Amino acid sequence: MVNFKSFSLRAIAERFGQSFKRFPLAMLFTLLLTCFLIYRSHDGDLGPRMNFFLVFYSATGAVLAVSLALLTEDFKSWITRVAVQVAVHALWFVVSMNLSQFDRFSMPLTIAVAATVFSIGLSVFIICFYRRNQDVPFWNFSVRTLMACVVAVAIGGLLTLGLFALLESLNLLFGLKIGYQFYQDIAAVCMMFLAPTLLMNLIPRGKNKYMTEVQDYTRFSKGVVQYLFLPLLGLYMVTLYAYAIKILVQWTLPVGGVSYLVSGSMVLMVLLLYVTYPLQHLEGNVVFKRITRWLPVLLLPMLALMTVAIGRRLSDYGITVSRLYLLVFNLWCYAVCLWFIFTRNKRIWLIPTSFAVILFLISVGPQSIANVTQRQLKQEARMAFTASSIRQFPLTGEQYEQWLKQADPKVARSIDSKLHYLFTDYGYTAIGDLVDRDAITGRYSSLSEEGDIVQNTGETYANDQLILDSPVPRGYTTMTLVSGGDDSILKIDGDKVQFLVYDGKKVEHEFVVDVKRLAAFDREKNSDGVTRTLEIDNGEALLILDQFNVTVWSTSVGYFSFSGILFTK
Repeated sequence: MVNFKSFSLRAIAERFGQSFKRFPLAMLFTLLLTCFLIYRSHDGDLGPRMNFFLVFYSATGAVLAVSLALLTEDFKSWITRVAVQVAVHALWFVVSMNLSQFDRFSMPLTIAVAATVFSIGLSVFIICFYRRNQDVPFWNFSVRTLMACVVAVAIGGLLTLGLFALLESLNLLFGLKIGYQFYQDIAAVCMMFLAPTLLMNLIPRGKNKYMTEVQDYTRFSKGVVQYLFLPLLGLYMVTLYAYAIKILVQWTLPVGGVSYLVSGSMVLMVLLLYVTYPLQHLEGNVVFKRITRWLPVLLLPMLALMTVAIGRRLSDYGITVSRLYLLVFNLWCYAVCLWFIFTRNKRIWLIPTSFAVILFLISVGPQSIANVTQRQLKQEARMAFTASSIRQFPLTGEQYEQWLKQADPKVARSIDSKLHYLFTDYGYTAIGDLVDRDAITGRYSSLSEEGDIVQNTGETYANDQLILDSPVPRGYTTMTLVSGGDDSILKIDGDKVQFLVYDGKKVEHEFVVDVKRLAAFDREKNSDGVTRTLEIDNGEALLILDQFNVTVWSTSVGYFSFSGILFTK
């Protein structure tokens, strides 16, 4: 599939020229990315936002440029060709600039960006095959392009390792001290410029792009399918049907883990049908045709088992982002199986296309699963609070703790779990209109059968650069680096922890910290990503915490550690 007729400097130059002629924007993007990575390896810095923009935009822009070039190179009008590329690239430029303004990505934004980039990458394989009767050309093009990816990465990687070995030999034989920056430069040139350039040159073009001839399988290919894919898929199916029989005999609901086994079976089936697709158009191969004909039928009952398992998880524990994604995947699997059954495995290019489109629709925008989940969980929490005659929001830490004690244990556990899930995956801003910063969520994350609180949540904050940014405050004369753990605790009174800190002269200094204050500080820090210091003053000494980790149990502190700077007079 990948053919190198000659390997010379002239041939290499011609390949670079062909890649630049066919994918000029993609080549410019890869060159920009390579140059910037070299600049960064030599301590160049344009600021975090510009650094992110140049890496993200140049990397994703190169993939987008390849996809658009593959689409528009068949257009008859050069005006349409240019207009489409300019419009899409301008839109992506605006999107990338907007993304670079974030100090950190929220979970919904992370999912949206990942789904968009994945869809752009997948479009390289399918964007040209939206017409009828394009199954065989799609299969030939996608397989050859995948092989080109493997070859390009392998050659780039081998070249990188070879040059690394050369530098090491220069150090070993001649004592030349070569900085790590040059290793980074080599990796950037080989993997971010040479490998993509080779890949772009190997992407099928002209008649090979829409090749309609079905190549016969080699013995190796048939052996991989016959002795690897089929036995593995068979073991999955036997295990699932045995489990289904066990459920019917014991008359119990399936556990959530069955969803992953069914998902694995579905992925294997799609891969099998994709790999063996040409066999559907060749004479003979009766066994393969019968297997691929009945596989979707055999998988439908297992998809129903997966649906029941997902429904049970949603009913018992409520919605989460991962469960809703799994539910949508389950529904997509139904559609794919029915499509294979009624079309006899035709128009396989619609399978990856539908996956990419659905993934984009459920991941980007206000209708995305992440946003829908956030709105639903917040609505459930607000309704539970208002049902308890609470009208003033946000609740303070004391009000929230009081509500947890007075509410029905099952309701308290459910709402506390939802709020903690929102805080953990979305950040404090997601629950800031419901509870204040000093409200500690997750207290009911491990509720016993009797309804007692078993464990609270630990709060953690770290800042490694604190020592560089902390001058001695006025009125103090000595600065000491300090740290401690459980053995530093003197007394625990509710959420207040009294502990000892020793200065450089081994003099004891007592401090008292409120766990609610630590939680509020952690949320304050997480709200915008700005580094702040946490100060505790006992009147005689000042303690600035560099790092703390507190895990609170129902009646005592289960784990306590800290490090920071102690200022004494």
